Amino acid sequence: MINYFFSVKNEVKNKINITCYYLILGYIISLYINNAPVLTNLLMVLLLIFSLFNVRELGFLNSLQQNPACICITVIFFLQLLSVIYSNNKIEGMAIIVQKTPLFIIPLTFCFLSFKKKIWYKIILFYAIVTTIASLLGFLGGSYNAVINNDSGFLYNDNICSVFSKQAVYFAWYISVAILVFTVYLNEDAQLKQGYKFYIYIAIIWLFFILFMLASRTSMFALIIIWFWYIGKILVQKKKYIEGALLILSLVIGSVVVSKLFPKTLNRFKGTTEINFQYDNKNLENHFNAAYDKSKWNSSNTRAAIWNCAIEIWEENKLIGTGIGDKTNDLLKKYEDKNFLYGINTKKNTHSQYLDILISTGIIGLIIFIIVFFIYPMFILYKRKQQFAFSIFLLLAICLFTENMFDRYQGLIIISFILPLSTKINHKETISVIPHS
Repeated sequence: MINYFFSVKNEVKNKINITCYYLILGYIISLYINNAPVLTNLLMVLLLIFSLFNVRELGFLNSLQQNPACICITVIFFLQLLSVIYSNNKIEGMAIIVQKTPLFIIPLTFCFLSFKKKIWYKIILFYAIVTTIASLLGFLGGSYNAVINNDSGFLYNDNICSVFSKQAVYFAWYISVAILVFTVYLNEDAQLKQGYKFYIYIAIIWLFFILFMLASRTSMFALIIIWFWYIGKILVQKKKYIEGALLILSLVIGSVVVSKLFPKTLNRFKGTTEINFQYDNKNLENHFNAAYDKSKWNSSNTRAAIWNCAIEIWEENKLIGTGIGDKTNDLLKKYEDKNFLYGINTKKNTHSQYLDILISTGIIGLIIFIIVFFIYPMFILYKRKQQFAFSIFLLLAICLFTENMFDRYQGLIIISFILPLSTKINHKETISVIPHS
């Protein structure tokens, strides 16, 4: 496998592109190196610098025109940069903008990268394999801690990915993307040897298991919808109805078995429909490793309380919002006004990227963001029949309902990378990136 990924000199046309290829692989690996933002940022900047050497050959304007989805991804960066102007706290606003620069640098970089289809597939497959290995290492680390501490709670949630300094909700998105990569690849490579198919099937099953153990409900829900849509479409087209029925039955049985063997994940689903709350409730939030307690906060009523506060802030400045520099202070002040003790103590953000954008840029900013960041790119991808990229954008669109994924570095570095990379994957010709001899 190592030889396969790094023997590309005959497939990439010049030294600049070979360097970019290696930098991309290095960037993927850096995603899982604990506390290595300097390395990730360095690779990001180097990738942009080397990609610019292709501008003369490809043409600057032509490169931008050929990658409309990549350009659209940068909208949130410029949209929020604009909101700094009318923020009272411009220093805080600029600090947030600096943090969000990956949303500008990486999509722009991908506009100036030109590889053959086979190379793009190698890159995305490399991501899926590295993610699978990382999930295995993370689970082994959790298992070790579970044995040492005699506590099965180390097998669940954040404990699986703590070795990479990641939270479960973000790592679940990494895992979901890898599952989609393997699924699409199985359907794309008509020459794939049976032996490799077996390993990919095992990887998909394993990643679904890890996703279950991470217990990130939104990612799990979104992936299942998209995955069944994609698989169902393929099975119907190929008229494999029996295989489809067996697949569904296997997943149901597998889910029941895993739930029995690892019951603590189900604690994350308790209280999902309970949205009643009292702002002055001094209790902490329910934890998956303890019995469910109705008197405590759960993820649903916590979000209900936060979202009520966020809506009230937006109503004070509906058109253009508070400005990105003031959104956090305004939210915390609203918590104080409501005596929302849990929100104050934990400094909760909006737990919805759409509400976050609504607060900072108003209804105008939110409409622009939804249209330019999702609707227009997905329309282009649908017309071009780029099902994988369409699925990735849809997956993110769903996950942003309950998480501020642009507000954390671990979210930014994967989203700003995977979205433009996915737009490079098209399905117009048969590919084969795994050796067959």
